[in-house]
Amino acid sequence: MSTRGLYRVYRWLQRVVRWSRRRFTPVGGFVLAGLLLAGGASNPEQTLGLPVFLLLGALLALAVGMAPFFRFRFAVERQIPRFVTAGEPFALRVRIHNLTRKLQRGLEYAEDLREPWLTGDEFAARLRPGRENQSFRLGAGLPTIRPARSRPVALPVMPPLGWVEVQVELLAWRRGPLELAGGMVLRTDPFGLFRAIARLKAPQTVLVLPKRYPLPPLSLPGQSHYQRGGVAFAAGVGETEEFVALRDYRRGDSLRRVHWRSAARLGELVVKEFQDEYLVRHALVLDTFCEPSRDGLFEEAVAVAASFACTVPDQESLLDLMFVAPQTVCLTRGRGVGHAQQMLEVLAAVKPLRRPHLQPLEALLVEHRVSLSGCLLVLLDWDEPRRALVRRLKSLQLPVWVLLLVPAGTVSAFAGGPAEDQPDRILLLEAGRVREGLSQLEAWR
Repeated sequence: MSTRGLYRVYRWLQRVVRWSRRRFTPVGGFVLAGLLLAGGASNPEQTLGLPVFLLLGALLALAVGMAPFFRFRFAVERQIPRFVTAGEPFALRVRIHNLTRKLQRGLEYAEDLREPWLTGDEFAARLRPGRENQSFRLGAGLPTIRPARSRPVALPVMPPLGWVEVQVELLAWRRGPLELAGGMVLRTDPFGLFRAIARLKAPQTVLVLPKRYPLPPLSLPGQSHYQRGGVAFAAGVGETEEFVALRDYRRGDSLRRVHWRSAARLGELVVKEFQDEYLVRHALVLDTFCEPSRDGLFEEAVAVAASFACTVPDQESLLDLMFVAPQTVCLTRGRGVGHAQQMLEVLAAVKPLRRPHLQPLEALLVEHRVSLSGCLLVLLDWDEPRRALVRRLKSLQLPVWVLLLVPAGTVSAFAGGPAEDQPDRILLLEAGRVREGLSQLEAWR
């Protein structure tokens, strides 16, 4: 069968899986499986298989037949957080309104999450041999994207034209926008097999930030460098240096530096005196170039970059987050400039690029070379273009640390290459053991 035909089968199977997951209870799924097994094993010579098949089929038919009679009206309101973190559970406060004049009992509520499909190109890439990507869960033998997990919550008795409030726990698996399409009020049949669903439209979006790993205390290499314009320049505002004191006006001083409040009090011109600033400033470079088979490694690389973005900057240093997506991006944090939240929001939206093109990234680093104290590279491969980037940075006398993400089981087979390609420090982070690998940073101090 062609890839296009397989993709159509994939779409159809995923619709069936999603419908079954929402409609059947765990007990109903067990009964359905028993029905299929009994139907496959039943024949005229096996008198036990046929009665079991008929009994289970009758139970499921009665359970499914009751669903169309659940046609009550509800409305939903949510209180959602603005940001959550991938891999960490979070709660929503949900208020469900009963729009009927009938007492409602025995109901459940669940979130209706919008689950995106794989595109045709993504599906084809994941069918290629040697797939290393394990970031997608499997359903019906084919890859599917489930952005989060939401379990039904029992609702208290709902008075006529009244409302109840519950807390719904979700667990987001993937970073990026999490779309809540609405809510679902569920009623299970008396046998506990099948759910009738009343869907409530209430679209909202929660931004899922990348997961982070704890980092040991460490000191990045490099000395402080002159920062033209100081912190104000890093923030992209103005061209001033750090304010030191006031002094008398001298011929040739710019009137923009006159401190008019002090001049009015003293009756003579007084100007502000500044001094140049020397700061420690590091570049955190995220590699965004990878094949679809390495998307799992890319997600880990984003998590590593997010961990450093939240941990490294202190009151005396600056950190520049740099990557290509597809335009070059440089975001600064530290010394009162920027916030970790801003970097995490940017990293939550970054996507991998399929065609390696490191020249813009190299040009950005060379442009900032004068003000940088060191460079931390989070790489997805150790091929010639990336080794050439390390050689270029070393030729500029820039200290270079490399964190290299590698597939599981390939650490022992890693070949570093010639000595001139080696950075000052390199750490291999194996997929599935990234947390343990980052703990080795303590030995770099």
